[in-house]
Amino acid sequence: MKKIVNLAVAIIAMVVMAGCTEPNESGIQFLDVTPNNIKGVWRMESYDNGVKLAEGSYYYIVFDRADRTFVSYDNLESMELHRRSGRYDIVTDGAAVIFGDYDFGLGVSDWEHRYYVRNLTANSMVWVATDDESIVTVYVRDELPEWIPTEEEK
Repeated sequence: MKKIVNLAVAIIAMVVMAGCTEPNESGIQFLDVTPNNIKGVWRMESYDNGVKLAEGSYYYIVFDRADRTFVSYDNLESMELHRRSGRYDIVTDGAAVIFGDYDFGLGVSDWEHRYYVRNLTANSMVWVATDDESIVTVYVRDELPEWIPTEEEK
């Protein structure tokens, strides 16, 4: 029985570690950039290499793993809530790159940039534009505020 328990513990540990990379020198556990590891709600903490959002401004993006869709909520272009949706994808060819389009490819537009996703942890990630590395955006894991109506609430 003890061998079975030890085997089960070893298998569980391998499964948990499968989505993770080794910790760096500082002990931070970086994750592989996959739809599973970025699923959920993220809030933009800063953009353009450290600029904080103005007081009262917000940008949230919610990634769905299964169908690789996203919904974003922001008031960056006006004081009113803007909701955008679309599809995203991640490719890894030496570095993980995320890109997408708005409104499920119905001709609205692609994202302005493709982004390298760097330093993904359970609680934060950094996006760097592939065509202009001075465009650096930091996201932190969060929850949507109750006052943002989701699609199900409309």
